[in-house]
Amino acid sequence: MKAGEMPSRGFQTIYLANALLSLADGFYYPFLIAFLYEMEGIVAAGVGLGIITAMDSLGSYFVGGLVDRYGRKPFLLVSAGLSAAVYLAYPLSQHLGVPWLYGVLLIVLMLDGLTDGFWDTIEAVYLGDITRRAFRGRSMGSYWGVGGILFGVAMMAAGWLGVHLSFLAVALGVVVVYLLGIWVLLNLEESFPSGRNPTQGQQG
Repeated sequence: MKAGEMPSRGFQTIYLANALLSLADGFYYPFLIAFLYEMEGIVAAGVGLGIITAMDSLGSYFVGGLVDRYGRKPFLLVSAGLSAAVYLAYPLSQHLGVPWLYGVLLIVLMLDGLTDGFWDTIEAVYLGDITRRAFRGRSMGSYWGVGGILFGVAMMAAGWLGVHLSFLAVALGVVVVYLLGIWVLLNLEESFPSGRNPTQGQQG
């Protein structure tokens, strides 16, 4: 953006929400890997992360048409809300016996991937809607750059604090941050109201 120009309200809102969710995700991710590894070793970790990745792709594929029909904001809220529920479900599943544990865990892993795919696709579409073409690269670079840095720093912090915190305690803290992110998203300006074209010419 040019010097002196302020980003649009929509950009500021999703920027803040993404920063919060990236921080929460980064802190949670090492605990999730450790949780899967402790179940059945490297096999469980590989299979679990593979399921998440595959469902991430499917989520991206199917959500695209839906956001073009019903708008961006509802699906961003659904994605964040389901992610919070998923993050709490992982540690709670430890109290289930076999085979319920594996059945529930499979469902949770699939939902985890779907919500990731929803968010990744919709945020990119939303940013495309609200950022000016001339400054789109700079705006998106800042958006994903800050999110990535926060994610990485949170992962490193999780590694240091992991010996002192339980998986459930981490999940509860992450859910609180997610709820704060959802509260921020409630103030998000819709860029594609149903039946109308996306807004054009907004700043980012």
